[in-house]
Amino acid sequence: MASAVALRVQQERVRETTWWAEELDAVLLIEDPAERRAARAELQSELERRRASGKFRASRDALLRHAIEELLSERGWTKRYRPIPAGAASIPGRPWGKPLENGQTGDKQGRLSVNLPEKLWEQVRRIAYWESAPAVAKLQKWHRRFGDGPGWAEREGNVLAMMVVALGPQPRAEDMQERRELRDKIITTGDILRDAAYRAVRT
Repeated sequence: MASAVALRVQQERVRETTWWAEELDAVLLIEDPAERRAARAELQSELERRRASGKFRASRDALLRHAIEELLSERGWTKRYRPIPAGAASIPGRPWGKPLENGQTGDKQGRLSVNLPEKLWEQVRRIAYWESAPAVAKLQKWHRRFGDGPGWAEREGNVLAMMVVALGPQPRAEDMQERRELRDKIITTGDILRDAAYRAVRT
């Protein structure tokens, strides 16, 4: 994904540079020096407006920032979310209940990083926390009842885990399906960034 984003940024730079060169050529044809300076200043202002609005996205940060904003709007995530509870905000790693996929992380195409405005990044963090909260609560209840599911006692390899399995209820097929569905409802900040990146390179 990182390479696809880099390619899209390169395409955006070509588009911006082409527009700028054509407009600047027209400005340079103005004979009156004062008018030419005014036109040059207006052209620079127009460039800044186009960058701010997302019409030009000739950097990775600009490309992904506008893609994230569009994604949040499309999914109805622009509403005001409460701050993340202080304790939860400081916990590192994956959200509760979010497993590693096949024991791997990342897309094996290079890490994708982005510098976002503080307000936008905080919105992304709050979305991931609060939109996932109902599923997390249900997963925690599931875990209290069944542990980590079939085979978890063997993985733990201790007597207490074996006793919990022996005395506690065993998950049925429908219980395991429920856990899968709940896990699918958990949203991470990485999920949001990846979805925005896919959107950026496909639109």
